[in-house]
Amino acid sequence: MNPETATLEILPSLEQIAQQRPEHARSTEWAASVLRTGMNNGVLVPGAKLGEQHLAGVLDVSRNTLRQAFMVLEEQNLVERIPNRGVFVPSPGGEQIKEMFTMRWAIQAAAIDVAPVGEIAEARAALTQGRQARERGSVLGMASSNQEFHRALVDAAGSARLSSAMESVLAEMRLLFFSQRTVPGFHAPFIQKNAHLLELVEKGEREEATAYLRSYLWESRDFFTGQL
Repeated sequence: MNPETATLEILPSLEQIAQQRPEHARSTEWAASVLRTGMNNGVLVPGAKLGEQHLAGVLDVSRNTLRQAFMVLEEQNLVERIPNRGVFVPSPGGEQIKEMFTMRWAIQAAAIDVAPVGEIAEARAALTQGRQARERGSVLGMASSNQEFHRALVDAAGSARLSSAMESVLAEMRLLFFSQRTVPGFHAPFIQKNAHLLELVEKGEREEATAYLRSYLWESRDFFTGQL
């Protein structure tokens, strides 16, 4: 069985994601969260149209609530409205890509600067998942583990605000990664780069880590903008 096909088959549907509704969830925030999770999981990919009638039924919310959720996601650059056509999951353009990587640099450099010295177990677990995905040839697995790795690095700083800002950027980044979902050669080298970055961070070599991170992120930025 093709490992990439197997990965796609076990992704939860939007209906399954919507079933996990907390009892006291606020409808607008919850609906936006479900759609955001759908994007993160590859259920809603760049170019997908977000039909109001269908989604209101799937999420069991009013169309007005859904429109408010669209507004929340639009502010986060996760949906775009096209006049006379509707609401879509966007494909990030050049300026948005540059802004995403600038934000990542600012957030992650700050996190590295204040993170305590020592092992970051969650980041190491993400590295292991990435290596396993590479062995399977799973592009989606490598992309997901990369997201988890960088999330763990920021979480290690112990700042709720930095982690929240990183979550927003990672959701946008996920849209970029889906443009490379069938290119194993793109994601695989970053596993080793992540391992080296983690080693520097855990040893407390902050200047070296931030310099390496900057080079790493700018290389990725240039790759994506070069694909446009």
